Amino acid sequence: MDAVSIAGGGVGGLTAALAFAAGGVPCTVHERRPAPAPGGFGIQLPPNATRVLFGLGLGPALEKVSVRPAAREIRRWSDGAVLGRIPLGEAAEARYGAPYLTLRRADLLGVLSDALAPGTVRLGSPVDGSFRPPGLLVGADGLHSSVRGALWADEPHYIGYTAYRALLPLPPDPGPPVVTVWLGSGRHVVAYPVPGALNLVAVTAGPLEGAFESWHAPVRDLVRAAAPATQHALFTRDAPPAWQRGRVVLLGDAAHPMPPFLAQGAAQAIEDAAALALDLDGYEAARRPRVERVVAASVAGGREYHLPDGPEQRRRDERIAASGLPDQDWLYA
Repeated sequence: MDAVSIAGGGVGGLTAALAFAAGGVPCTVHERRPAPAPGGFGIQLPPNATRVLFGLGLGPALEKVSVRPAAREIRRWSDGAVLGRIPLGEAAEARYGAPYLTLRRADLLGVLSDALAPGTVRLGSPVDGSFRPPGLLVGADGLHSSVRGALWADEPHYIGYTAYRALLPLPPDPGPPVVTVWLGSGRHVVAYPVPGALNLVAVTAGPLEGAFESWHAPVRDLVRAAAPATQHALFTRDAPPAWQRGRVVLLGDAAHPMPPFLAQGAAQAIEDAAALALDLDGYEAARRPRVERVVAASVAGGREYHLPDGPEQRRRDERIAASGLPDQDWLYA
């Protein structure tokens, strides 16, 4: 294969560069930012993502900057009652051959960048829709992809929710690391540890102020401590007719943005990157059915997470209580 140009130095673009390089294909990554993003909020890497990254030789570096949560707990908004618990930790690694990790996004990007040959990533090098290198162009430039914009005339659309993010100090006695999700009517909160901090995400349809004042006291305290939080309006895009046109191909959010309710956006970009480097011609046919299932589950999760108290919410809670790690096989295996 000819040299590959990648628009976007995020998780998907850097993973694609590593995957191509592992096959002997030279790459150049064009990143519009003039410098690496500092700090950064948390990110969850489920086993379907870490399996790819560990396969690229990144296991030791990732272990140094991540936490292995012991479980994911779903809790009720009003009293913190545990609705369901999925074991992670050793159970997930034994079942799927790769761990579930939580870490700062900036640290993940650093691990990916450090594994690339010097000069691979060109910072301050934005790519617009007219850019046409001699070889393959991979659009890994996210939700607002200019590469996608040159192929398909559509726009992102707001899904009605805003995510408020903050990094908080770890409590004095945090106990075993756990990904915790509190569910309530029209909103939810996620908290999980990353090295040295607790990553908090509160999702609601309106302002953060006052949105969780009637919730269980520990949740209310976390949200208050997060102020002022960084806010991100949540957008998505419709599925494009195709992910590839000629020598231009899309991956990750540029191809299939999804709401964050399944914590699979970065993981699916990582899977895309490995599949694209393995088989360009069969890439979309191999990936699209799986991605469409994940997107559908993410959309459904947004509705399920936010049910008002009532019969439908109680049936959801029963499903959560009955769910176990094997129910994640379709996603993590």
